[in-house]
Amino acid sequence: MKYKKSSIIIIAIVVIALITTVIYVSFQRQDIQQTNIKIGIVTWPGFCSAMVGQEKGFFGDNIKIEHKILDDSEARHAAFQSGTVDIMISSLDVFAQEYAQGLKGEVFLVTDESWGSDGMVVKEDINTAAELKGKNIAYARATPSQFLLYKVLFEQGLTFESIKQTVVNDPSLAAQAFLGGSVDAAVTWEPFLSEVKERKKGNEKFAQNPELIKEFITGWLKSVDYIKQHPEEASQIIAKGLNVKDEDITGMMAGLKFADKQTNDRLFKTKKLDEVFESAFNFWKSQGIIEKNAKFKNAINKTAIEYFNSGN
Repeated sequence: MKYKKSSIIIIAIVVIALITTVIYVSFQRQDIQQTNIKIGIVTWPGFCSAMVGQEKGFFGDNIKIEHKILDDSEARHAAFQSGTVDIMISSLDVFAQEYAQGLKGEVFLVTDESWGSDGMVVKEDINTAAELKGKNIAYARATPSQFLLYKVLFEQGLTFESIKQTVVNDPSLAAQAFLGGSVDAAVTWEPFLSEVKERKKGNEKFAQNPELIKEFITGWLKSVDYIKQHPEEASQIIAKGLNVKDEDITGMMAGLKFADKQTNDRLFKTKKLDEVFESAFNFWKSQGIIEKNAKFKNAINKTAIEYFNSGN
């Protein structure tokens, strides 16, 4: 078995009700207390900087953070749309389809970049990406895994028609298919990449409150700085918050780059976010997953643009 580290950067974002991974802010809920902000996340440490910031007091007295772990995408979307959570975190490539499908939100912060936490495992006789042609590859449809596979194939002049496809509901199932020997390769993410290697060895008030958004961003970025300076302590806090083992968090964070202020400055001031969104949007549309058109300029929060262009 071989592990091909991803050359594609998966960007996570925060959505109010907006997310490379990105964060969303919801525009619908009217009755929430501004001091109590609920964040909908999945079991992924890159989404958990606020856990550290909450414990260390980086959000001040005006903001109290509550995390809701919603690994099921439909449940996460429903919670966001109904106002049960005020902020949702997603990857930018997936947000392109979520936004086009009518999810109401704006991107206002980048949480992390995945450098190798998403990847592909292949059998020993596959030595180059070009040799994926004709092979049976497992992946989860409409997830970053499918977008990553598309990028890998595209770079080799291949398409999905060039391979045999085993489509699963979750990246963990792709890893299981590979371990079971039923496929030649699988696209998945941590901790399943490490598992394979080991086995083979917002609400409206928030969205329209610029000062609160800025305060949240500042607290989040302080949290990221603390995580980088105290990785061991931070990983323990995140492991406790996600209810997972410390060693699992260590594996999950191996290819994770928390997005600090410098990274956010770079991404918000350049066309990188637009490029990823447009590339993902065109791909999802070509696959028939979305039909309506969408522009990233309509999905980015103006307060965030002001924040990262003001030299804060």
